[in-house]
Amino acid sequence: MNKLLILKIGIYINLLFLLLFILSFFIFNCDYSTYFRVGWSKNFVFISIAINTPLRYFLLCLYITILNITEIFLNEISFPIIQFSTYNPYYKNINDFSRFDLEYFSNLIFFIQGLKRLLQMVITLSQIDIAFISLLSSQGAAFFAIRYLLNNKNFNNDISENISINNRYVEINYDSINENTNIISNV
Repeated sequence: MNKLLILKIGIYINLLFLLLFILSFFIFNCDYSTYFRVGWSKNFVFISIAINTPLRYFLLCLYITILNITEIFLNEISFPIIQFSTYNPYYKNINDFSRFDLEYFSNLIFFIQGLKRLLQMVITLSQIDIAFISLLSSQGAAFFAIRYLLNNKNFNNDISENISINNRYVEINYDSINENTNIISNV
């Protein structure tokens, strides 16, 4: 089966399931939950800190945004360096790191990721607007990380490149008298 088709089917099925799941929260919520509130309030407590003023609320949003940007940088840019060096069983000769460096950074990244997962759980469970701010800031940071990583790759299956390659022709004229080769190319 076509890889692109499998990818699309998997994504669309998961998006549909997530949408139905999220909608069920709003349908079956009977105004009992403080989770569906938005903004600061006297009842909003985030890790035992009252978020009852606009300043505290916007500082929390800024903290979450910075936390997510650094998490994306760690997971998408830094972690693959460690992952390919430490966890790849076929990569036996390490030239970029000493054993101590690789062990130290692998354990440190694993520890940071664990702490950030714990914080993300608290963020997600605190209030719905904070969860969405976390989601959007992660997605924004992921957009730039993915763009950075893909800008450093070559694609052989790119549609725009295939169109320009198929429209090229090369005309070779060989002048036997002067023994010069002239190549004329149109793009």
